[in-house]
Amino acid sequence: MRKREDGFTLIEIVVTLVLVGILSVFAGLFMTTFLNGYFMVKNNSDTAMKAQMALDRISIELRDVGALSALTDNSLITYKNTRMDPLGADRTIKFVGSNIYLSTPTDNILIDHVEAFQLSAALNNVYNSAANDVAYIDIGFTVTGYNPFSTRIFPRTRVPNPYP
Repeated sequence: MRKREDGFTLIEIVVTLVLVGILSVFAGLFMTTFLNGYFMVKNNSDTAMKAQMALDRISIELRDVGALSALTDNSLITYKNTRMDPLGADRTIKFVGSNIYLSTPTDNILIDHVEAFQLSAALNNVYNSAANDVAYIDIGFTVTGYNPFSTRIFPRTRVPNPYP
């Protein structure tokens, strides 16, 4: 007579391995989907934050503009800002290649991977003078793969028309 031995049969071990494999596949798919979503949201958040910081910096620069010396639609704006630079040196915001630069006088990248850049100023008789002054400045840009970002800046002081 044989003694009955306790243990697992080969069929039980194979079934268990198959079940563990199926559970591992679903867990792997779940983790992959979760990580892809996390990195996509992180990348979108980082890009939106960079764009907002660039718009905020441009707004700060142009809100206190004293005089415009050059304004080229969709390309560059050169101005004086005595609040940011007490010596009154020219500062420039320009779009070159796929970067927006703030030159103070060295070029500093505000944001990169820019597809399109919009820059324009509206002239109007704001201060009831004979000449048209800068009523507001519109800035906008599109970062690769994202919706456009834009802002409208109203100068705090009188800014005469750079091209009378």
